[in-house]
Amino acid sequence: MKNRFVLQMAVMLWTLGSGSQFLQAQQQVPDYILYNGKVVTLSDQGVNEIVGPIVQALAVTGNSIVATGTDAQVRALAGPNTKSVDLKGRMVIPGFGATHDHPDQWNPLNPLIQKKVLNDSIHVERTLNVSPDQTLQQFPRVLEEAVGKAKPGQWIRINMLYGDEYQWSDEIGGFIGRQINKEMVDMIAPNNPLIVRGGMTGMLLNQKGLDETRAHYGDEWAKFDPGTNPWTVSGGAKGEEEKVWRTGVSGTGYRYPEQDVLYKGKTDVLAEIYRLGLSWMTGYGQTLNVTNIYTAGAMAAYSSLDQKGQLPMRFPWVWYWPPRKDFFLDQYFVNALVAMIDQGSDYFWLTAINAATNLRACTSLPGTSPEVKARERQQQCALDPNDPDYGQKNRQMIYNVIKAGGRFGGAHTSGDQDQAYLLDIIEQASKDAGMTIEQIRAKRHAYDHIPMLNTALIPRLKNLGMMVGGYDIRIYTSGAADRLKDYGEQAVDWMFPRKSLLDAGVRSSVEIDMPIDYTNITYFYVLYSAITRKDRNGQVWGPRQAVSREAILKSATQGAAYYTKRETKLGSLEAGKWADFSVLDRDYLTIPVDDILNIRVMMTMVGGKIQHLVPSVAREWGLPPAGAQVELGGKAAQY
Repeated sequence: MKNRFVLQMAVMLWTLGSGSQFLQAQQQVPDYILYNGKVVTLSDQGVNEIVGPIVQALAVTGNSIVATGTDAQVRALAGPNTKSVDLKGRMVIPGFGATHDHPDQWNPLNPLIQKKVLNDSIHVERTLNVSPDQTLQQFPRVLEEAVGKAKPGQWIRINMLYGDEYQWSDEIGGFIGRQINKEMVDMIAPNNPLIVRGGMTGMLLNQKGLDETRAHYGDEWAKFDPGTNPWTVSGGAKGEEEKVWRTGVSGTGYRYPEQDVLYKGKTDVLAEIYRLGLSWMTGYGQTLNVTNIYTAGAMAAYSSLDQKGQLPMRFPWVWYWPPRKDFFLDQYFVNALVAMIDQGSDYFWLTAINAATNLRACTSLPGTSPEVKARERQQQCALDPNDPDYGQKNRQMIYNVIKAGGRFGGAHTSGDQDQAYLLDIIEQASKDAGMTIEQIRAKRHAYDHIPMLNTALIPRLKNLGMMVGGYDIRIYTSGAADRLKDYGEQAVDWMFPRKSLLDAGVRSSVEIDMPIDYTNITYFYVLYSAITRKDRNGQVWGPRQAVSREAILKSATQGAAYYTKRETKLGSLEAGKWADFSVLDRDYLTIPVDDILNIRVMMTMVGGKIQHLVPSVAREWGLPPAGAQVELGGKAAQY
């Protein structure tokens, strides 16, 4: 009761001070006024649960918010050409950010985007989204039909999706390299390069596909680091490259044949897939996405969208080309790359550098069996100081970037041991560069995922001014059960320890890091996972680390703004900030917690432009419906 009273008093004090935003904007004639709503400003910037004042209305001119306040105050700003819309009590919140997601890899899996953009003259693409038994039954027939349609030498891609609730991921993903293997696809498709793609990660290439991928990179392949070339970049296990050449199976190697080879000379096609994919995600209230850009093909596609002003959301990116570690031995290259950080447009800018490779699952926890630790060792600690080759090389790359004044970010992390090694490197490189603690904190180094963040590391994060992401949706999709099986209860408590981070004053953001656009899952499932710690079956995991809906809302909005170092322009609804926000069909802050899963996004605006608008509200407001979810016939087309 006392904490709730303190929160209510804080909101009242903020509300009394909100008029200054209105006064600063009096001379601006708005393009849009939204009134009679619940506008959650999130203007309190602290690492806490205070959302700031909830006001009735806001006004937008150009790409920015120019006023928030009461209906009377804001509507008085209207001019003859202002579009004023009645929210009818609906809630408005700042746009969500996903600070670690891979739309470059997920968007091409969306069947409705495939239908809109692709045809058999581009390449032959077929998609299965049926049960595991049906997938096995239908796959040979679907592949044979695709081969019959394909011209000699033409690429074929077959996708096997994981169901509306991601419920088939383990079974269908497990088919790759087993029931569906290289021998089978080589026999059916001997004359066409072929990639079989799982519904998230996982690929199988036939021999023709392997050969064409190798040929595409030509002499450069010999220059790739053997520990982080396209086949080993996310595996890292010894012998991984030879295994891929032999079996055609790789966890994340699909990025390279898909983005660099499959769409070679077709940047416009790949860019349109990406444009529609980002537009689709605005239908979940997302207005910003941070991603590692893995390939030259993806870089060209996103850059072309930015240059044409066609990015539907803000897209800060992270440098990630670990196959060429030798680049980071060149001081000119390192300094030039560091100089690019924070540079770009309002939609597309370099936000961090991931110089070496992803951090591995090595952990200080003993494991529940010798087999668990043996499997862990097989993956190698990416930053092991006792590894004279792989570990030392990765450490040197990160050290060089940090010492040159760069910002570390975008790295997948798993086990706490590699996370501790990373902190060691940041501390040492910063010290060797002569940085003060204030200068170190200003870098705002970050790392992502945190599925096993040892809470003993949190004081070090706090001291360095670092922040973290977190893909809590892994709790919902039953990832905690695997963690318990391998490492016990302590590991479950370390999964996305939001409450420990909040209590320590360490800012966190929110990730998705899985394709949700072909499923029933929305961004609100991610928030729900952090609030309840429930999986899809209702079981609660690590309840001590649950946080309030207010806290995770701030992580999803303000956290993204701070992660991308754009908090002066993003993350809250205040005069002078970019007009990036969403309109919801129900009150996120007061509805029963289980009803959060049912929230629908009625409208999303990015930079003063409507990117998503469902038909019912479009009719109500006298505006055209908008966005890929509506235009391509997604569920939102019926809202």
